[in-house]
Amino acid sequence: MVKIPANIHEVPFFRLVLPLIGGILTQHYFNPFSTTLLIFAILILFLLLLFTRYFIGSWTKRWVFGLTLNFLLVFIGCLLVSAKRPEVNIKPNSNYTMLLRLTEPPVAGTNSIKVKAEIIDIKPFSALDSPKPVLLYFLLSDSASQALSYGDIIALSGNLKEFSEPPNPYQFNLKRYMHLLGIVYYIRVSQGYWEKVGSNPNKIFKLAFNAQNYVIETLKGYGIGGQELAVISALMLGYKSLLDDEIRKVYSSVGAMHILAVSGLHVGLIFGLAVMIVALLPKRRYWMGIRLAIALAVLWGYAVITGLSPSVCRATIMFSLFAIGQTASLKTNGYNTLAAAAFVLLASNPFMLFNVGFQLSFAAVLSIVFFHPIIYNLVKPQFKLIDYLWSLLSVSAAAQILTLPLTLYYFGQFPVVFLVTNLIAIPLATIVLYLSLVTVTFSIIEQLGFLFAKVLGFTTWLLNSGLKLIDTFPFSSIGSIFFTSWQAILLFLSTLMFSVYLVNRRKSFLQLSFISLIGVLAIGTVHLLRVKNHAELVVFPVPKSSVICVNCYGNALMVLYDSIDTKYPTDGYIRNRALQKSHEINLNLYQKEEHSTQLKIIRKSGLALLITGNKSIALAYNDSAKNIKNINPLNVDLLIANRFYTSSLLNIINPQKVIIDPSVKSAYANRLTSTLIKNNIAYYNTSLSGFFEYNLNETNPKTFAFQ
Repeated sequence: MVKIPANIHEVPFFRLVLPLIGGILTQHYFNPFSTTLLIFAILILFLLLLFTRYFIGSWTKRWVFGLTLNFLLVFIGCLLVSAKRPEVNIKPNSNYTMLLRLTEPPVAGTNSIKVKAEIIDIKPFSALDSPKPVLLYFLLSDSASQALSYGDIIALSGNLKEFSEPPNPYQFNLKRYMHLLGIVYYIRVSQGYWEKVGSNPNKIFKLAFNAQNYVIETLKGYGIGGQELAVISALMLGYKSLLDDEIRKVYSSVGAMHILAVSGLHVGLIFGLAVMIVALLPKRRYWMGIRLAIALAVLWGYAVITGLSPSVCRATIMFSLFAIGQTASLKTNGYNTLAAAAFVLLASNPFMLFNVGFQLSFAAVLSIVFFHPIIYNLVKPQFKLIDYLWSLLSVSAAAQILTLPLTLYYFGQFPVVFLVTNLIAIPLATIVLYLSLVTVTFSIIEQLGFLFAKVLGFTTWLLNSGLKLIDTFPFSSIGSIFFTSWQAILLFLSTLMFSVYLVNRRKSFLQLSFISLIGVLAIGTVHLLRVKNHAELVVFPVPKSSVICVNCYGNALMVLYDSIDTKYPTDGYIRNRALQKSHEINLNLYQKEEHSTQLKIIRKSGLALLITGNKSIALAYNDSAKNIKNINPLNVDLLIANRFYTSSLLNIINPQKVIIDPSVKSAYANRLTSTLIKNNIAYYNTSLSGFFEYNLNETNPKTFAFQ
């Protein structure tokens, strides 16, 4: 029998958090109320709540109090969103003189040094009501920026810009992500246009960042580096800046990213360590408060050091409530504790609701609390080792049930080998975490610290190597899965109905579960049929270049004229269109013997003609196009104007439309636009308008003479 709360009164925070979430969703997506109206409504509802509580004593009318409380929480959720929504009240794309305070240490990336900051003064703008979060990008060559640290105050002159929408279809939306973090603006800081003028850090966070730096430098001093240092830093401190693309891909593919994201597993291990520490103290009653204070200090100290991510905060709040309940001899309930943690976090920041880490963290814990006993009780191992392994497997399987819709929707992949992964990853990650703590603790004794560091480095190498080996297994991960938000909702609903069936065994809920599941499959099938019967051409803008995708009924060819990585701009599109693995053709490396039934490529003197069905696309692919002569005029559907384009091409090519890609400088693009308007030729600038999409399904035949 599934163990659930006997009645709703055992989980009061579930009753509170649901209307709060309803209010957050309403205001975020529809924004129906102004802040003033919300404050007025909350005041009226609060007075009504007091009235119903103290003046309506009839038990039969208790629903009035409950209804009023629910409406009050809905409006509070709306007010939280309205108050926390970032304001866009500074004119972007203008130069300002600013005073900023760094709110995090700088992080060196591939192309720049990135750091979060807040504007505390700006001229010539009027006085700020509150500091404005902003993201700064320093040049890698700006060595002075590498000496900056958390809390430093800098003065700079720069161009304040807003984040833009993604230029390519189904691409990661950085603007939306930053808005949820409360960040609207960014600045690319020019070398020599800024200066450090002071420092004003928060002492607690300064101590936390110093602790992070001390741990990393200590491990480096013992010779730990590369992917081992990156994994230890992420696993122990939540510091992910050292992780490279290879190790991220391996952990993601095999379903072990939760190891690198500090969460309930890590906080639980730290809590276990705290319990062992306080167990050494006297058991007398007056020591109970001291024991609790030490345990909470360890928990929240670790949470601060690891960056207070949603998953860390959720786990820390839950363990804190559990510790308080145990100390006060109160009966705790896992569902209510989870709901209480969600309530506290959403009350502090309603936009956490849209954070993927928040959603995955709470879904995983709720899934474990409900499904783990069911799965674990299916088998009764006789030996402790087998029982431990089975418990580990059952926890991993339980966590996947409610996180599956989110994993499919956000990441488009499913790690088939997640059970095998967790059998290796969780025990080794536990050892790595404890060894990290021991190594840093005993670093004051050089030889002892060196010994522990060697064992730590080897264990981490073993963890990475094991997961890399699993990643080589055939079909270890299913990728490029297109999953809509409606499919995710229906899959959640199917799981919910099945869960209710497990509780009360009513067949109607089992039927509803299957109907919802059929809905998931039906949406996927309809989408697949639609995209498989569609042919289109898409021009993807990338920095200083472009990629042409010819998608004919589910098969894609990527045509490019530069040696660039096409994965980032095209991955979302390929996943959405359920395409087979695309084949890339670089026009400068293309060989005549290559053949495609969906695309014919003709090249001459740096000019290429792409023919697919009855459509034609022309583009220059190297500098030789400047010298092309004696060619019969060509009528084409599209002409791609890139950095190899010359005005003389319009003398030999008659396009219906010209696509201007990002490699064309803005000044030249403006002159080209004027020329096209004079010649009555349609145009599209991908630098300004994003990707270009063109339907290839029309069937008007054309002939070409391009020899």
